Amino acid sequence: MASNTGKTIVALLLGTAVGAAAGILFAPDEGRKTRRRLKRTFDEATDNVKQNLENLNDDLRNKADKLKGTLEENIETLLSRSSYKAEEAIEILEKKLEQLKKANAKLQK
Repeated sequence: MASNTGKTIVALLLGTAVGAAAGILFAPDEGRKTRRRLKRTFDEATDNVKQNLENLNDDLRNKADKLKGTLEENIETLLSRSSYKAEEAIEILEKKLEQLKKANAKLQK
C-alpha cells in the first residue's frame, strides 16, 4: 500500500514538473509573469506533496494503531487460553497423583 502511495507522489511530482516546463516553453509572457506563474505552480506542487505526505502519515499511523490493537487482543487471548490449559494440566496431574497414591497404598499392604 505504501509503495503505491509513493508511486502516486512521484507521478504527481513528475506531472507537475512536466506541466511547468511545458508552460514555460510555450508561454509568450514577459519574465515577471512567467516567474509568478512558476512560483504559483511550485507552491501548488509543494502543497500537494505536503498533503499527500500527511495522508500517508495518517494512513500509516491508523494501520499501526489497528495492528497494535490486534496484537494486544491476540496476546490477551493467548494468555487466557494458556491459563485455562494450565488449570486443565493441574487437574490431570492431580488425578494422576491420586492414582499413584492409591497404587502405592496397595503395594504397601
